[in-house]
Amino acid sequence: MGGKRNKMQQALVFVLSLCCLLVILFRAPQHPSSFNVQSRQGQIVTQQGTVRVQGPVRGPLVKSPPATRSERERGEPEEREHPSIKTPIDPTVRTEDIRPTNPETVVRLIPEHLLESPQRRPAAPQAPGSFTLFRNSAPGDMPALPGATPGCGAISPCDHSPYEPSVGVNGRTVFYTTNNYAAVSGDRGQNFTYINPFDNFPANSIRDDLEATNNANGGFAGDQYVYYVRTHGLMCWLLQYRDDGATNRQRLAIARSQADVLNNTWLFYDFSPATFNLTDTRGIWLDFPDMAVSDNFLYLTTNVFTISPQVSRGSVIWRIPLTQLVQGVNLNFGFFNDTTHQSLRLTHGAHDTMYWGTHNTNTQMRVYRWPENGAIAFDDVIHSAYNASARGSHIATCAGGTNYLSFDDDRILAAWVANGVIGFMWDAAQGGGFARPYVEVLRFDESNHSLLTQGQIFSGAIAFAYPSAHPNDRGHLGGTIAFGCGGGSGNPGVAAWIADDFNNNMITPLETLGVASGNRAEGRWGDYFTTRIYSPYVNTWVGTGFALDTPTPSSPITRDHRFVWFGRERDAPPPTNVIFVSQFNTTGYEDGSLLHPYNTVGEGHFAAMPGDVISIAPANYNEPQTLSRPSRIERLGATGTVKIGQP
Repeated sequence: MGGKRNKMQQALVFVLSLCCLLVILFRAPQHPSSFNVQSRQGQIVTQQGTVRVQGPVRGPLVKSPPATRSERERGEPEEREHPSIKTPIDPTVRTEDIRPTNPETVVRLIPEHLLESPQRRPAAPQAPGSFTLFRNSAPGDMPALPGATPGCGAISPCDHSPYEPSVGVNGRTVFYTTNNYAAVSGDRGQNFTYINPFDNFPANSIRDDLEATNNANGGFAGDQYVYYVRTHGLMCWLLQYRDDGATNRQRLAIARSQADVLNNTWLFYDFSPATFNLTDTRGIWLDFPDMAVSDNFLYLTTNVFTISPQVSRGSVIWRIPLTQLVQGVNLNFGFFNDTTHQSLRLTHGAHDTMYWGTHNTNTQMRVYRWPENGAIAFDDVIHSAYNASARGSHIATCAGGTNYLSFDDDRILAAWVANGVIGFMWDAAQGGGFARPYVEVLRFDESNHSLLTQGQIFSGAIAFAYPSAHPNDRGHLGGTIAFGCGGGSGNPGVAAWIADDFNNNMITPLETLGVASGNRAEGRWGDYFTTRIYSPYVNTWVGTGFALDTPTPSSPITRDHRFVWFGRERDAPPPTNVIFVSQFNTTGYEDGSLLHPYNTVGEGHFAAMPGDVISIAPANYNEPQTLSRPSRIERLGATGTVKIGQP
């Protein structure tokens, strides 16, 4: 009898031990462990697609942003709102158990009057680790749509057109987009001219008789996304179009030089549901695009919905050889229809493998990978729970009662890979130990995809939302993020942030610096901000964001868009900018830096601004004797003799 009792006790101890082990493995993933990865090594079969090149098209540039008018005033159909993304909730999770795992983030503000100047501040020398804004300019203040007043902010907000800003930078050339305009600068973001995307391309607008009347599907819809591919000299501009009741398209425009961007000259490619073999009697609609690059490919993603009724059909990811875009030829590309997941977010900083992430549940992420010379695979990784949130569940009440996060949900918004780490950020709702909406941050080991750390960007007083991130050439991170409002006080603003060797690469909490502070709020703040590195100052960043501003109570409410160039003082651009030229650079990678010089005098000359020095390696340059803008070549030949010959 005693022996049986001992065996029963031993069995009970074994079962309890096994249960404890399972709890440790599956409910405490904040401790790095290879056991939190449920690997899916099976290869995913991709399909092949083709798209023809169109253009080049050269559109007009204007001195001020195009006017913003309501949908009714434009005579356009109402823009279709993308449905909220609803992440499945782990039924074992209790909200009261979801609590912060790190200290709060505090936004460091500088006096508002210092934010008004677009020049680099401060003038006095700073310590190498000083968080510095090299430029903080406003590409174009835009009037908010009628009705965007304090008090708006229900699930159907007053302003149905968000202004998600995006940016790409190539030397002195800056290309900046919002949902209503594109802006071009030839002086490193100090001054801008503007493009009206509603009528910049043929067959894309149905606005009114003052603009083009031919249309592509339902006309331009608003979402725009920009990326400069510095290794191939390509400015990529992605535009989304409205559906016509049956289908829509996303248009990829390519400028292959600084001159093309400044002259508004583009080749373009149209991707429709049919491009990806998607058909449905209810119609197919592509929405919420993303774009990033690896060493040799441009990757794009989009969500897929039926039109009526709106039902998820998953998403699509496709990749295009960069050499085809450089050559300006018809495209042959691979793609994958993911029928079970949406809002795929691509990692910035990828080289020979592109990663992207999406939610399985609020305790499990799927991390995909697509090697440049391999097939797609993925891993499902368990993590601690966050407050999963569909649209309408984020509450960040500002002065006047507006909830500026009423349109927010928990789709992934920021993603990167650098120094052996894959990272993702997304917005989460208040609840449990979080008084305000916050940003969840997960970091994974690139070698085995196990979870390294999990933390939160949060505050008990204000909300954080809409993070963006990008690694610089050191693998350090910079980004922008929206902040503000809580308990009926304050208004939203935007801050820049850095995680590097000066702060031990800390993200949770963030080291921040305010970029713009607003005095108004509205119910839909947007869907995303963007951050990029500044080529050729590749250890600094450029970021986007905005605040809502009314100078006086009777003034119109405007969007105070920001183009911010930031970094550490150690990486500040020199007082005199030097542009390098060497005939011996045959790599095709040219940005005017010492490591990647232009290989013609003409390119170096075009890239220069008044006051710049052009440093030319000794050689014979067989170029026209007369270059444009001769006032800018006064200091040519500083490093060697230059022979300018006839063409």
